[in-house]
Amino acid sequence: MDIIKIAALGLAGTLLGIILKGQKKEYELFISMGACLCIFYFIVTKLEIVLSVINQIQNYVKIDTGYVGILLKMIGITYVSEFSANLCKDAGYQAIAGQIEMFGKLSILAISMPVLLVLLETIGEFLK
Repeated sequence: MDIIKIAALGLAGTLLGIILKGQKKEYELFISMGACLCIFYFIVTKLEIVLSVINQIQNYVKIDTGYVGILLKMIGITYVSEFSANLCKDAGYQAIAGQIEMFGKLSILAISMPVLLVLLETIGEFLK
């Protein structure tokens, strides 16, 4: 029931931010960032579960460890770019958030190129 903890933390941060918005605008941002960092910590703990399942899958099926590493990098890039872009949007810097999101997408594309090349080689071998 971690979702209840996360929802309560998010709502508490939001309500505290709304209360402080009228008095000290700069404190609202700190409250928001603090709540986001706490929630991000819970996300990281859930990623440990995903990593253990990926390792179990890797033991059952012979998968090249390089591909698993690429998958993990892609997951990491996704979470970090989304998290930082949302913080920038919350602070009112949508342009910077957009650039972070664009860089994250291009980084994922660049990292996935070796997998795409292997896939194209495999398709080419089947067509011969």
